[in-house]
Parts: sequence; C-alpha cells; structure tokens
Amino acid sequence: MSQPATPLHVLIVDDEPLAHEVLKAHVARVAHLRLVGHCYTALEALTFLHEHSVDVLLLDLNMPEMTGLELLHALPRPPHTILTTAYSEFALESYEYGVIDYLLKPVGLPRFLRAIAKLPAAAAASAASPAAPPAAAPVALLLREGSTTHRVLPADIRWLEAYGNYVKVQTRAGRLVVTDTFRRLLSQLPPADFMQVHKSYAVPLRLVERLEGNVLTVAGQALPLGAAFRQEFLRRWPAPLG
Repeated sequence: MSQPATPLHVLIVDDEPLAHEVLKAHVARVAHLRLVGHCYTALEALTFLHEHSVDVLLLDLNMPEMTGLELLHALPRPPHTILTTAYSEFALESYEYGVIDYLLKPVGLPRFLRAIAKLPAAAAASAASPAAPPAAAPVALLLREGSTTHRVLPADIRWLEAYGNYVKVQTRAGRLVVTDTFRRLLSQLPPADFMQVHKSYAVPLRLVERLEGNVLTVAGQALPLGAAFRQEFLRRWPAPLG
C-alpha cells in the first residue's frame, strides 16, 4: 500500500498524561504521521480544531465536561477519527460517527499500526468526494451551565454579557449562565457576525435594530455601546443581510 505524499497531521485528545506519552511514541514510529498537538479536554480540542488543520484525531471517549462522542457531534466535518478508550461498551455507537477504528487501552503498537493502515484508504475516499467549504466556526457551541452541557447554535445567540467568572448567554430559548470567560467564548463565535460593543457585552450585528446615543437595541433589548467600540461599530453596522 502506497503511503500519502504528505504527512497526515495528528491531534491527540485524552485526559490521561500517560495515554499521551504512549500515543506520541506510537505516532513517532510512523513516517507519514506528524503530531501537531495534544489536548487534555474535548473543549480544548474544539478550539484547537477551529484554529488548526488536522487530518487524524486520536480521541479518548470518557473525559470531564464533554465526552469524545459529544465532541464529534459538535464538529461539522470531523477529521478521520480513531477512538482510544478503556471501555468497550461504546464501540457500536461510535461507528455511527464514521470512526476509522476503536482501540482499547492499553494501546499496543501492533494494534495501533493496524488502525493507522486504514487511514490512507479513508483519506483517498474523502478526497474523491466533493469537498465542503471550510467552516468559519463550529456548527454549535457546547456551553456548560452547572452540571449540564447545552448545544447552542451561534445563530440562536442574542448577546453575551460578562458576569464575573461566568458569561450570561441570551439565546432564542432563554438565558444561560455559562462557566467560561467572556473573551474565550467570544473567540469561538464567527467574527464576521459577532462584535464586542462594550467591555461587558458582545452582540450579533444582524440583530442590532437601532442606535440611539450610546444605547443599542438588540432583539428588542437595550444594551450599552461603549465609547471605545463606537467607531468600529459604526464602520461595520448595519451588517449585510444574509
């Protein structure tokens, strides 16, 4: 079997440091694989995948805050994925996500190489199908409120409000108080659609209905426009309809 002309970029996602070391050693043994990153949570991986090109995902299933399958569900076009886990009960469900292989820990080198051998054929099949345009952002955000994780589309967000160590996210369905930072959450939203308009607020430009003085009306709600953001706001608003 011929090897790919260019290396396949690999991302390891696992909450166990030892698993990272084992997989890094395995990846280093394969000439056409190149490790481009490693993440210890699925949320961290979601940001990494938004900012970097990845061909192969070595993904753990059981992680805090978000599972591996929840990560795959949140991605519009996941990389070729090989699951690595200590549990076998999710094997059948995982194949509904089009995974390449399902490896049980501890992952030995021979079994790892058999999984990797399936990648060139998968990559060729992907190249033969029409390529989808790259997404500017994940299809959905996974927002954690207390012990519950909500899947929220950017189009359903009305505004963000900084709230200490949390962020209030007003959505079409109601308000969430999310465990995250204002800056990080804003960075996950499409920059062409969302804009910070105050030190504590960000809004989707398409929902801004009017400006009176230093007050914006956004989806029927009055929100402040900060002086430091006024010039940039006037340059970008009104946003094109789409």
